[in-house]
Amino acid sequence: MRKQFENVLVFKTNKKVLTYQEMIQQALVEYNDQISWSVDMDDHDKVLRIECNSLYPEEIIHKMRQAEFFCEELED
Repeated sequence: MRKQFENVLVFKTNKKVLTYQEMIQQALVEYNDQISWSVDMDDHDKVLRIECNSLYPEEIIHKMRQAEFFCEELED
């Protein structure tokens, strides 16, 4: 059964190839039980979509930048 999350955070990234999936997983490892995430490789902005309950965009941006990924929140 899939977890239900209240919030969806969406970010533009510089993820270029699928091999970065493991690197993103490592960057977000401390949130494994709190999030569900995916990257739309077909989108020009390589959109990182995170479903969560209590994380803030700034937390994700910080973790991604520590892992040397460009990450910017996309606004509605």
